Amino acid sequence: MNNHSGRADARAAGLGGAGESVPAVEITDLSVEIAGGRVIVDSVDLTIEPGRILGLVGESGSGKTTVAMALLGYTRAGAVITTGSVHAAGVDVRALDAKGLLALRGGGVSYVPQDPRAAFNPGLRIGEQLLECIAAADPGLDAEARAERAAEALEAVGLPADREFQRRFPHQLSGGQLQRVGIAIAVAPRPRVVVWDEPTTGLDVITQHRILELVRELCTEYRIAGLYVTHDLAVLPNLADDLAVMRNGAIVERGRALQVLRSPQHEYTKQLLASVPGFRLRVGDESKTEAAPPVLEVAGLNAAYRRSPVLAGVDFAVSPGECAAIVGESGSGKTTLSRSLIGLHHEYTGDVRWHGSRLATRASRRSRIERRQLQYIFQSPHSALNPRATALDSIVFARKTVHSAKPEQHRSAALDALRMVELDPAKGELLPAKLSGGERQRVAIARALVTDPELIICDEITSALDVVVQKKIMDLLMGLRDSAGLSYLFVTHNIALVSDIADRVLVLKSGRIEESGETGSVLRRPQSRYVQDLVAFTPTLDTGLGGGGRSTEGAGDLEKGPR
Repeated sequence: MNNHSGRADARAAGLGGAGESVPAVEITDLSVEIAGGRVIVDSVDLTIEPGRILGLVGESGSGKTTVAMALLGYTRAGAVITTGSVHAAGVDVRALDAKGLLALRGGGVSYVPQDPRAAFNPGLRIGEQLLECIAAADPGLDAEARAERAAEALEAVGLPADREFQRRFPHQLSGGQLQRVGIAIAVAPRPRVVVWDEPTTGLDVITQHRILELVRELCTEYRIAGLYVTHDLAVLPNLADDLAVMRNGAIVERGRALQVLRSPQHEYTKQLLASVPGFRLRVGDESKTEAAPPVLEVAGLNAAYRRSPVLAGVDFAVSPGECAAIVGESGSGKTTLSRSLIGLHHEYTGDVRWHGSRLATRASRRSRIERRQLQYIFQSPHSALNPRATALDSIVFARKTVHSAKPEQHRSAALDALRMVELDPAKGELLPAKLSGGERQRVAIARALVTDPELIICDEITSALDVVVQKKIMDLLMGLRDSAGLSYLFVTHNIALVSDIADRVLVLKSGRIEESGETGSVLRRPQSRYVQDLVAFTPTLDTGLGGGGRSTEGAGDLEKGPR
């Protein structure tokens, strides 16, 4: 992939496409209401020209996804467009009937979802799904032309186009590979517009870097107008041409991306930017952590799925009040390790001890006290909650399984937990489907906190949170660490966040510990090329805006990040 610094400077100067052609996207005075008359999108105007990318940012519930889905002619259940026009790929989207919308989706406007695994049919091979989408968008193509188009799309995203690869099922691909296939499906019909809905959420920083470069190059090469919906402002300086900031359904600031990011005018934009984690290396209180025996000890852990080895010889310990982070690229074994520790993956050998006592490999065989003390927050907020239980009921249920108390006491504790994660207690009466991704994740965090744990395993818990909520949640969790001695095992791809919160870091590669140690030492002076790349490819606003970048060796440069 090419270096985009020159292109970013051209965009800052207003070059590279503005005014060169008829807009591929034109939204005018768009307003959307839900039942009861509440306005969730208020008089939004957006324009995107061919070959340019508009970044659309804002906190959860700001209306950005509703705006993005309007380009596909879609509104969620109970929502209705009350005013405005939506033109995409040269057509009036609101004037289309069901047949017209079907032709628009894919052929004129494509969509790349946040979670690639949820977007694929697990029972169909990826080649079949790719060919099916090409045929739906362009029925006039014969079999040979469809095959050529599929091969071209796979090659464009850096994947093999041979028959063997196309015959794989979705579960046989890594998250990064599957996201690339999703992008191939989106661009194969040669659409004029692509909606990118957080396409790098959950990906390691190396894979994320490659995907973002791919998005930029595809939009430029194929003159695709891109609407990039994201929580991660750090990826925007080297990606987006233009930027719109949403709050409470309205656009509060817009302009050239680099201009807005360098010189924000609206107080809300300033708040968003101030909440983005940078490389702020934490100095922990080592006397506090070294004086007490560890709460969790792991020695010689080997794990597998059936006969396929995943982890080999993993050793580490977590002390009271310590935050230990586990990082590494997709497929390195991070989630297998965390699921083994919590007792959800039992195909492992080695020694896992809690307060000196060996833990059963299965959670169901652990004591009630052990299950209360050791909690887990899942990565995906969409699958972590019971879809048939209200948010409050899920939290109450978690507390009842480990605490004996009266029903009203459980309910009171659950409401307190919702307030701790800054979620309106009224939201507790809703089913998960009625909550945004960020709200669901806050419910999952509240469900862990309500049990009064001693250590929480956090598996990518910030990936669905906007930066403002992420900062509030992390302030809460780190405050509990400092005040109550709560310990964390933080599994994440967000190395900038790790630098801000973790006392120690363990870097996994292919199931083995590549490097480990005090966070500042590992991230300032990584010893292996692999860790150097993880540091170098971590996006931050500071490096993206030209403020003192990090070398691939990482030595000393981290101190130049925003404080």
